[in-house]
Amino acid sequence: MTIPEIKRLLDKYKRNEISDEEYLQLMQEVADDAHTSAIKADIMETLYGKVPDMGLEGDEAAAMLSDIFQTGAADARRLRVARRRRLVYSSLAAAVIGGMIVTGVYVSQSGKKAAPVLAVHAKALLPGSDKAMLTLADGTVIPLDSANNGALAKQGNTQIMNRNGALSYNSGGQSSEVMYNTVATPHGGQYQLTLADGSRVWLNAASSIRFPTAFTGRGREVEITGEAYFEVAQQADMPFRVKVHNVEVNVLGTSFNIMAYQDEQFIKTTLVDGAVQLKHGDNASVLKPGLQASLSAKDDHFKIGQADMEETLAWKEGKFRFRNTNIRTIMRQLSRWYDIEVSYEGDMSDIDLTGVISRREEAGKLLKALEATQRVQFAVNGNNVTVKPWEQQ
Repeated sequence: MTIPEIKRLLDKYKRNEISDEEYLQLMQEVADDAHTSAIKADIMETLYGKVPDMGLEGDEAAAMLSDIFQTGAADARRLRVARRRRLVYSSLAAAVIGGMIVTGVYVSQSGKKAAPVLAVHAKALLPGSDKAMLTLADGTVIPLDSANNGALAKQGNTQIMNRNGALSYNSGGQSSEVMYNTVATPHGGQYQLTLADGSRVWLNAASSIRFPTAFTGRGREVEITGEAYFEVAQQADMPFRVKVHNVEVNVLGTSFNIMAYQDEQFIKTTLVDGAVQLKHGDNASVLKPGLQASLSAKDDHFKIGQADMEETLAWKEGKFRFRNTNIRTIMRQLSRWYDIEVSYEGDMSDIDLTGVISRREEAGKLLKALEATQRVQFAVNGNNVTVKPWEQQ
């Protein structure tokens, strides 16, 4: 497709006259790697009136533009185009500058003057990092971060090593004493660890895992709170068991995610590969890859359905990904990662947003991107964030 043809589609998009087929064609074109950075800059200028200044030059700018278009095109293909309504262009430009393209939540201003965005104080709300606290069997507490490298301690015959934000337990043989350690991440922290059997664990923010420093007997058992992703080493003669609240997950060797925060309505177990058995009281269910089991406090059985893998595992990949997600759910994720306190004013029940952004961004950029949907607005005072529905004059 030529540049004039692309511009013709952009003009139709601005006038809200573009068809579903033309819209998908347009999104595919702007994501095409064959286009040069100059052409993409021309498209940006057509869309927004100017090329957003991101402080980048040359190849770095071209890469950024490419990433923006690829993100928008990928999300566009996944959404039902029939739900689209016209997006105000100044708002979309602000979302791009903020580092996030929010799709699926479109608004029409109908000539109304938008209310000013609530004031956001200048203090940066920095993203989380690799940090945690290790509690040894004798109660000794050792702070963990990516700078604290080398040998940390010895538990029985097991040497504890820390390297580049990842903890590992290297067993030197069977120990007569079973010793338990705990790794806990704070709000604004995450960490990785390798257990003595070679199983790998990723801990999300505000989470913990309690585990033996060496596995003995006929089974391997750990306990978690919050959210964790497991890659379990296969040992057919020693089944692996994860306990979380009143749920047990039994596996031989597999990869799965468990989300069990106290402030969430459901405990969710998502299977990536292998097979797991879930137990809750007298109820037991077996998951197959690609499925997710949910259990609420009022349920006596698991509800099993197809999992949204990208959304579920986004945290492990260093992203936030929302798909028609209510703003309260979004803010719970942000509060854990940015260590912020969130309050609400007004009805949030119908504010559902879709988008993706890096967890390495400052919270301010993400909040501005969410505000660009003109569905919500924020007031920030220190680490306190107040959320309100978007107000129009």
